[in-house]
Amino acid sequence: MKTNPIFRLSLLFLMLLPMAVFAQDRQQDRKDKIETMHIAYLSEKLNLTSGEAEKFWPIYNEYKAEQDKLRKQRMDNVQAVIKADGVDNMSDADVQKLITDETDLETHQLDLRKEYITKFQQAIPIRKVAKFFIAEDEFKRYLLNQLRKRREQNGGGMGNDDMGDR
Repeated sequence: MKTNPIFRLSLLFLMLLPMAVFAQDRQQDRKDKIETMHIAYLSEKLNLTSGEAEKFWPIYNEYKAEQDKLRKQRMDNVQAVIKADGVDNMSDADVQKLITDETDLETHQLDLRKEYITKFQQAIPIRKVAKFFIAEDEFKRYLLNQLRKRREQNGGGMGNDDMGDR
């Protein structure tokens, strides 16, 4: 029995769709797990009173949303370099734009931090604001160490195979 090629492609698509959805679900589960760990870590380090927590977490959520926007812009820049197969394959104008964009992102990051130091101070004491930023850095280092350990266990490192000549 001869089948229509469109039918076969449709059937193949339907068979592969659950795998793609499963992979996306796993990635979202991983992100959710990391965010839960992050919030628990911050809660432990800051030891907020209920009144402080009520004021702090909405400000933190705003801050995180702004940070996520900057992270996405930075990833867009990384993707542009990857798509070009490295900086050496980009035009001078594109490289100049990339450098300008990255510098602007770093400036915006610093401005955002200054803005939110003031906002956080309206919710929690200055020592807890300092502890917050320290805890943020500690948590990032913890995640990077976990990633490094996982790569080492899986036989991969951060060699040229992983990073290329970007």
